[in-house]
Amino acid sequence: MNISELKNEDEVPYTIFETPKKVWKTDEVRYATIYETPKKVWKTVAETIKLQSVNKKVKKKKLNGFVLYEGKSNLDPSQNIVAIVTSKSANPKTGNMAQLWILNKDINPMTASKEKKDNAVCGSCILRQSLGGACYVTIFQAPNKVWKTYKNGGYKPIDVPDYGNHFSGVKMRFGAYGDPAAIPTHILASLKAYVANNTSYTHQWKEDAAQGLKTLSMASVDNVGEAKQATKKGWRYFRVAKEDERLLKGEIICPNVTTGVSCIDCGLCNGAKPNDRRKSIVIPVHGARKNKF
Repeated sequence: MNISELKNEDEVPYTIFETPKKVWKTDEVRYATIYETPKKVWKTVAETIKLQSVNKKVKKKKLNGFVLYEGKSNLDPSQNIVAIVTSKSANPKTGNMAQLWILNKDINPMTASKEKKDNAVCGSCILRQSLGGACYVTIFQAPNKVWKTYKNGGYKPIDVPDYGNHFSGVKMRFGAYGDPAAIPTHILASLKAYVANNTSYTHQWKEDAAQGLKTLSMASVDNVGEAKQATKKGWRYFRVAKEDERLLKGEIICPNVTTGVSCIDCGLCNGAKPNDRRKSIVIPVHGARKNKF
């Protein structure tokens, strides 16, 4: 083969014998005899090895959950919130249920509580830590971790038509932190349609806008008077009580307290069904801040 006959050196692979100072082309590395182009060959090989090493280290981010909603809060439209579902839980009381977190979108939950901007996710709840209340949630732990993961892109946004692919048959806690009334009701209703069961609690049960949650959420009440009021409005309720308080007619102590059964296996706190005869639930005040109740 005559080298001068080639119109384009990329059209035909050169052999070492015909082009001793050229480099034989392959898919990944250009080779030549070591004594002819040692520097060029070494540079090419070194660059290829480096590239392969970098590619091995690059890993896709593992998605730990899903973003269901980003937008204005129903409880304070001046603030933006985010609703996130994580798939697992190490909480011994609830069991390994999927968890719905409702968080301030723009500031971390600790700052939101400190600045009393947690009303966007907790509404009028008197147990808010920002008000000196007895809320048992340890905000700097799980809620803060979930918020940081969200900010780092760890959760995939999905729409209602995708819920069946991810949540069908799942048991879910609507509100591991935050009140479900903060997000659009149709999101919760759509989740309810797919999950095997859910737990849910709202302190907004007095509000007209929250009445659509009766079939999927318990009214969170903090005294006997509220319990009676919620019953008249058609709610089943979840009442926090002091240890020496007596039960009202139509109440039972939370089965987790009496039998140790976890929420995932109990499933009583899922709102009211038509002609529901199930009793409402009472739980003794608990958590590190229970002395503030």
